[in-house]
Amino acid sequence: MTETLHVRWKPGTLDTLLVTSPHGTLEWNVLIFERVYGRAPLAALYLSGRTQVTRTAHPALSAATAA
Repeated sequence: MTETLHVRWKPGTLDTLLVTSPHGTLEWNVLIFERVYGRAPLAALYLSGRTQVTRTAHPALSAATAA
């Protein structure tokens, strides 16, 4: 099972992202995001200010959501 992460810049910063998943929102450093997801999503983020990526959902979280 996969889940979609919505990514945008944290207002007033140049290196902090707000990453929203079905489980909440976290702050990530842009360098960590680039290491995990690569340059293509980062380029889209610079061009439009937001992007989305998918990841494999953690099995324990998926089971808790389904129950």
